[in-house]
Amino acid sequence: MVWAIILIAAVVLYIIVKYNSLLGMRNRIKETQGAIEIYLQQRYDALLKVAHTVVEYAKYEEGTLKEIVRQRADIGGNNNLKSLDELNGKLGGIVALAEEYPALRAGDNYLHLQHTAADLEEKLSAGRRTYNANVVAFNTAIASFPANLISGLFGFKEQGLFEVEESKKADLSMKEVLQR
Repeated sequence: MVWAIILIAAVVLYIIVKYNSLLGMRNRIKETQGAIEIYLQQRYDALLKVAHTVVEYAKYEEGTLKEIVRQRADIGGNNNLKSLDELNGKLGGIVALAEEYPALRAGDNYLHLQHTAADLEEKLSAGRRTYNANVVAFNTAIASFPANLISGLFGFKEQGLFEVEESKKADLSMKEVLQR
């Protein structure tokens, strides 16, 4: 009789421990999935900022070039030192304008955004690997005997690996992003 009670207690203890283990594994999968979703959103935001910065910088460069051409046209055919000195003064004003508005000097910002996007890509890659490792461990645990009896009893289902849709494997068209 004592052996029966010990055996029942051991089985109940095993079920509790295994249930908690499977629950923890499932929760790690959900946590990793949530992290991947956050990284995907951050990457999307970073890429939009990169695209916006490129557009703004191109507009600034275009405006600067137009201003230089206009000022050269204002000087006309006079290639004397006074005219060239006026042009240099006006160019200095454009440079001062760029220094006054750091947003116009987008080169550093663009490089920072590029590094941010690359860092997020690395985090996404690590998140995907972690997610898939967690899923493989979970699926193995629920398929192993005798845990498969417990997992079936408590409704633990096999999880799918993280796979990228075919449409998302294609290169991103920056032209489409820039036209938004």
